[in-house]
Amino acid sequence: MRIVTLAAIVLLWAPAALAGSEVPPKGAPWQRDLAEAQREALRRDLPIFLYFTKTY
Repeated sequence: MRIVTLAAIVLLWAPAALAGSEVPPKGAPWQRDLAEAQREALRRDLPIFLYFTKTY
């Protein structure tokens, strides 16, 4: 019974232990100049994602 329990624990934990080993893909190329981002998006036929923040 202990061997079955140990095997079940190993089988349940193995995918979780291996899941974080891959390097995440590179994110979107952020630009700080809106006009330049618009020109590049039009040139490459890509959408524009805007990120607004407000600091106090």
